[in-house]
Amino acid sequence: MSLEIRFANQPLPSWDDVKADAEERAWVGRIRAGDLDAFEALYRGYWERLYAFAFRYLRSKEDAEEIVQEVFLRIWRGRAHWVPAGAVRNYLYLAVRNAARDRLERAAVARHWGAGLGERVTAAEIQSNLEAADLVAAVERALAELPVKRAEVCKLRLIDELSYAQIAQRLGICEKTVETQLARGLKFLRDRIRDAR
Repeated sequence: MSLEIRFANQPLPSWDDVKADAEERAWVGRIRAGDLDAFEALYRGYWERLYAFAFRYLRSKEDAEEIVQEVFLRIWRGRAHWVPAGAVRNYLYLAVRNAARDRLERAAVARHWGAGLGERVTAAEIQSNLEAADLVAAVERALAELPVKRAEVCKLRLIDELSYAQIAQRLGICEKTVETQLARGLKFLRDRIRDAR
């Protein structure tokens, strides 16, 4: 019997995750040394995912592009002192989330003070919008952590609102598999979102 030491309810990382983390850690060292190729590899590996993540917060293509560009620019400018705690992907997603939240807060303040008397945005509305954006982002991060097929089942059910039968037909699996994968995926999502709060 093998001995497993892990945190409660934490899945063991896959070999691909371990390899990706090691590769990204190597990129960090090279980027700190000024290696533009390593920086470009990190950028190419994450730009599209981070853009989609930022877009879910901001609902603006231009703002999402700017936020991701700003995060990478800050990394490059501060590369000599850049030491992300934990996984590089977590650092990138947190940096984009924080930059997006800052942009939303600044926009809300600008609307609040620039709006006409009948159009004032309240602090409660700003907070509600930020909390909704945080929830969407937490769900997206959790979906990205699921195994590919399970994530696909969850997205088809939760986002595309397909029935079990439609999902089974689209993916070429039986409805019972859809039900099992969805139940496991939803449990994981609930746990992750609860932990994020």
